[in-house]
Amino acid sequence: MKIYSPLFIFIRVLIYSLLVFGMAEGVFFDAGHPRGTSYFSEATFTEVAQEVIFFVLFVLYLILGYKWREIQPVSNIVSVFFLISFFREFNFLSIDWSYPALVALIVLIWLVVRDFKKIKAATIRFFSVPASSWLLAGFLTTYIFSRLMGRSKFWRLMYKDETYRLAKAGTEEGIELLGDTLMLIGAIEFFIYYQVVQKPKQK
Repeated sequence: MKIYSPLFIFIRVLIYSLLVFGMAEGVFFDAGHPRGTSYFSEATFTEVAQEVIFFVLFVLYLILGYKWREIQPVSNIVSVFFLISFFREFNFLSIDWSYPALVALIVLIWLVVRDFKKIKAATIRFFSVPASSWLLAGFLTTYIFSRLMGRSKFWRLMYKDETYRLAKAGTEEGIELLGDTLMLIGAIEFFIYYQVVQKPKQK
């Protein structure tokens, strides 16, 4: 099956639509079932889904780099970045999450130094793949837009008291989960591209 055949595109759009729908329903469920006095706490679907997605992204890009050596320098960096994001999600633990994240950051810096001469070519190849657009869209949604939408001063423009906190949490966490989902779709699309387009060229 060709990667851009109408049938294959339809199947992917259908699957991704169901995935996004499921994530939205999970956020809806969390809003209707608060844990005690806390909404969107660490034991909710929204938070657990974010943690799972970050770990899956770490593994997928690590595997992708191993299989597709041409983009491995960039794929490894992306993989470790998601590992750091995964550690960041555990900031609620009494154990300081910053220590394992710092170790991962050191590994990331080491990878940049080690593969410095290969990064330019790998970056050009990595971002020439259409799937990278999903990654960029998800990155901007999760790490920039959701943070801006979560600013308390924004919500205080519309609410006169502290009742804004629920709407703020639901909006910020929901947008963040959407961004994570887009990045997950990007990783899936990278693997599809590798299997259908790139792998046959390597034989």
